[in-house]
Amino acid sequence: MALLVLAAAAGSPGVTATSVGLSLLWPRDVLLVDGDRDPSQSVLAGFLQGADGRGRGLVELARAHREGRPLEREVLHHTLVLAGDGTRQRLFLPGFTRPGTALLFSRVWGDLARALQTLDTAGFDVVVDAGRIGAAGLPRELVGAADAVAVLTRSTLRSLAATRLYLPELQETVALSQGQLGLVLVGEGRPYSAREIAGQFGLPVWLVVAEDAAAAAVFSDGAPHPRKLGQSAYVRSLRQGAETLFGLATRSRRLVSGVPR
Repeated sequence: MALLVLAAAAGSPGVTATSVGLSLLWPRDVLLVDGDRDPSQSVLAGFLQGADGRGRGLVELARAHREGRPLEREVLHHTLVLAGDGTRQRLFLPGFTRPGTALLFSRVWGDLARALQTLDTAGFDVVVDAGRIGAAGLPRELVGAADAVAVLTRSTLRSLAATRLYLPELQETVALSQGQLGLVLVGEGRPYSAREIAGQFGLPVWLVVAEDAAAAAVFSDGAPHPRKLGQSAYVRSLRQGAETLFGLATRSRRLVSGVPR
């Protein structure tokens, strides 16, 4: 089982587009979770083109938690279909529905994180779109349960400067867990390379996502597919990234549990 959390320091480096793209190309059944504490309904309104959440998602899980129902039994009942390809289940757990709702979720994160970990018994891996790291940092319970936490950044000085501000606290949180921390670079060479960035931050660059606004819009906004989307450098980079991150998170879990997953 793999539990992967993606987040960014500031700006819009493409956390949602990358999270959706990875989920669509993931090698196992997968659940994409909208864990952004500043809700924007980005997947429902974007890739899913205004789909009705049908009363499902984190808000309903919070209600189940208040009523004492085990979230392990509830999570999959509150999901929507992200996409169907006939071979893999690709599900989506909608996020918060209005600003401030996440403040009421503070007591739920721990139980939700444990529930997401147990989805391995149902054959699911989990990808969490956590949005921006924010002043309060990512939920510690979620970070503590993650096999891998990936911080997205562009290669511009502005994006890297913001990332540097938020990394120290996140590094401390991840260090207290058994997970790993790394970077996902969107648009290499503008002007810095993956090697330069990895050296400056002392963190591995796990994935370099090709810069392609038209292709990214398919996953972020449900835009029409450009010609030969599947053969584009953008999709190729996501496909390779899905395999890389799956392998990395799975190895991390094996080191912790000592049991192959």
